[in-house]
Amino acid sequence: MPLKLIILDLDGTLWSHKDISSTRPPFIRIDDETLVDSANNFVRLDPCARRLLESAKKKGILLAIASWNNPDIALQALRVLGLDNFFDLPVVEPHPGKDRMVEKILARLGVAEEDAVFVDDTEYMVELVRARFPRMSVYRVGGDIRDLCELIDRLGLSDA
Repeated sequence: MPLKLIILDLDGTLWSHKDISSTRPPFIRIDDETLVDSANNFVRLDPCARRLLESAKKKGILLAIASWNNPDIALQALRVLGLDNFFDLPVVEPHPGKDRMVEKILARLGVAEEDAVFVDDTEYMVELVRARFPRMSVYRVGGDIRDLCELIDRLGLSDA
């Protein structure tokens, strides 16, 4: 099974902030890894987030987002961090149905579940997706993997 697609959560996975919807744009980019909102809330990327995205793209792997958030705020944060162009399909919706988001992503991108990987930090979301897509590789940040650096190693992307 060749890896064709990586589906990432945002809060607590791609970045450290646990609820980007609670932040108050506009955002200001501090450096390549950090932004701050108008209420002085900081959002920091996982130390290996950018490397994961760059490595996946070099290998021709599709990238998608499945995130329970306010789409306007989450997509604005991605733009300010300069990450929006990495994603082939960002699905950011204001509900916890990650299984439905993943189903939408697979259908729109034409990828079989066994050719995709899903990454989230929340046990409930991980179990929801595992139950709906038993042939998909699913990783929980802080459980199955330490962080996105370990994901890079597990997926064999460190040489990209």
